[in-house]
Amino acid sequence: MWLHDTGKSEIMEIMIIGAGVVGITLARHLSVEGHNVVMIDNDAAVVRHLQETLDLQALYGDTSDGEFLLRSGMDKANLILAVTNSDESNIILTLMARTFNPTARIIARVRKKQFLNNPALVRSDTTGATTVFSPEYAAVEMVLDLLQVDQAFEVVPFDNGSISIAGFRLGEESVLIGRPLMEIQELSRVGALIVAVDQGGDVVIPNGRTILNVTDRVFITTGAKTEMSKILTLLGRRPVQNHKIVIAGGGWKAEQIASRIEKAGTPVFILEKSLERCQALASSLEETAVLHCDATDPETIEKMARGSSTFIALTGHQEVNLVLCLMARKFGARRAISLMDNEAYMTMAPSLGIDAVVSPKLAAVGKILRYLSPGKVLDAAMMLNGRLDALYMEIQENSRIVGKPLKAMGLPKTVIVAAVVKQGQMHVPNGNMTLNPGDHALVITYPGHSQRVDEFLGRK
Repeated sequence: MWLHDTGKSEIMEIMIIGAGVVGITLARHLSVEGHNVVMIDNDAAVVRHLQETLDLQALYGDTSDGEFLLRSGMDKANLILAVTNSDESNIILTLMARTFNPTARIIARVRKKQFLNNPALVRSDTTGATTVFSPEYAAVEMVLDLLQVDQAFEVVPFDNGSISIAGFRLGEESVLIGRPLMEIQELSRVGALIVAVDQGGDVVIPNGRTILNVTDRVFITTGAKTEMSKILTLLGRRPVQNHKIVIAGGGWKAEQIASRIEKAGTPVFILEKSLERCQALASSLEETAVLHCDATDPETIEKMARGSSTFIALTGHQEVNLVLCLMARKFGARRAISLMDNEAYMTMAPSLGIDAVVSPKLAAVGKILRYLSPGKVLDAAMMLNGRLDALYMEIQENSRIVGKPLKAMGLPKTVIVAAVVKQGQMHVPNGNMTLNPGDHALVITYPGHSQRVDEFLGRK
């Protein structure tokens, strides 16, 4: 159901240190949301480009200079993000931020696992908190989520996986094609709801009159107990038989994914060019087959893709990942997943036959969204390459919508309630449903509307 989009947003003062891929993606998203963003980098050319292209304050200077950071407003920021390309620099920045501004929320990007699990670094107390995050680890989680939902090109889980939003392409034989959503009862019977539609690049939050076409991609809310086989049948998609999973590239992400998959009993193969790395993988993985080979060799891809259920390209080169997935699909892989951050490649991938794209930078932005609201945002994520936001929120006692049926709220097109959790049970919302204090609502909206959604749901 739809919610009003009214009221003023609460503006946050945000400092982002480091203008790499993750930092710029965060800055772009946060500025669209209406926050005051100061971005700092030690590359003058990058800063000039930011000043010309983004609606924010971009400053050139030494990111390790405490006096410069103070002059730039570190002591006044509500949120400080240390996202340089150096773990050690980011850790030092968090220490300075704690000293200059102990009440701010501080977030640091790290790659090394010793920083992710260091209790001396990660702490929460009455005066502030530091959070460390890893886009690489977030990418691993995205791949694992995709493997849990057959045929999905994107999966966004909430509430420890009890609710998910999954994106699917419609098959030509789908019974949903050509019918207004108000006439489709089959999905609600299996506990699912269409909450967004990608119609050739035009992202639509649907209403009852929306009609699905064969070229559409749909996002569906599902619960842990939803029978995915029935949903796939309605979508006109055939389940993938999990004969084996092939991973091209034997880096840290591949190792983490394989270690989780092999425990489920699915055969896993890793293709790695470095003999030394192959030996390390073989010693750390019990059931995974590690093959010393060149993953870019067409004969190797043809041999490994034949009869496989899923091919995952995780090399350090986006162009290579793109080509590997194309070859794998050509040679018989039923599903191809590629790691990439280039927006042009990500936009192109679906039309080329690549089933799913995993973007560490978008995963990172989604993780950080939860810290941007003063209300009860329990979790947040970005969807469809940043064109949709998903917010999982707790309904407050003084919310405008408490006790009112959803159909009485008005029906603007910018927001949809995708799912409601009452006393631990997920419900597909309908017009007669009312929300009570303590209920959880999963809300989908466009970038730029998240703060107003929080204000509407959280308080009068």
